[in-house]
Amino acid sequence: MKEYRRITRGRRAGQVASPWRAGVRPECIHEYNVSELLEVIYDYYDLNPIIDRNEVVKAYKEIAGEMISNLTTDITYADGVLTLRVASAALRQEILQRRTNLQNSINSKIGRDLVSEIKVF
Repeated sequence: MKEYRRITRGRRAGQVASPWRAGVRPECIHEYNVSELLEVIYDYYDLNPIIDRNEVVKAYKEIAGEMISNLTTDITYADGVLTLRVASAALRQEILQRRTNLQNSINSKIGRDLVSEIKVF
């Protein structure tokens, strides 16, 4: 256990500069990693769908490349469905033919199975 110094000046004079100060029960003190703390915050404020959407869009842009990303006019993700709007009919047909490969690539890039279906318009 670390030793902490006592505060000698200011409003908190006499207190210990640590979470292990006198009068605090040890069971009330929690230590979190940054990743664990972020998960708690995301769950509390219900931010997971927003983060998932951003991860899927970012993974699609990285996998598809710059040229195809520029030809994709709208990318939306909700409830496991990635919806793409493309400017070219040829590109639409190409994505439709390779949609399972694209879906597997996105899921492996993210590390979770978020995309269950890809729709192209």
